[in-house]
Amino acid sequence: MALMSLTAFAKGKQPIAFDKVPQPVQTELQKYFTQDQVQYATFEKALGQKLYTFVLEDGTKIRYNHKAVLRKIENKNGILTTLVPEKIMEYANATFPKATITEYVCDKSRKEIELNNNMELIFNKRCKFLRIED
Repeated sequence: MALMSLTAFAKGKQPIAFDKVPQPVQTELQKYFTQDQVQYATFEKALGQKLYTFVLEDGTKIRYNHKAVLRKIENKNGILTTLVPEKIMEYANATFPKATITEYVCDKSRKEIELNNNMELIFNKRCKFLRIED
């Protein structure tokens, strides 16, 4: 039983020092944030990928894969929109000009944003609008 617990813990999120994160991830993160803004970072292996999650002072959570590809950013008060593709921002601003983007998720087949009005906008991998989920 104890061995199973240790194995499960070993496969979960592990704290990691910022300087131990792969250089491409460090570089990408430092484009937009200072190292002082990062409260802590974690590492995990999930679905065959190495994922790095960063929690910032303002509560923003950012997740990158090992190739420095942004997978997710979220903050209930709004995210840094320069991290969201321009085509998605244009659509969101035109369709919901008063809304704030609180979450952006990117995977291999689609991208999505969540707005502060609880609407989710789904886009294909080329940022073409597909549908709204609420």
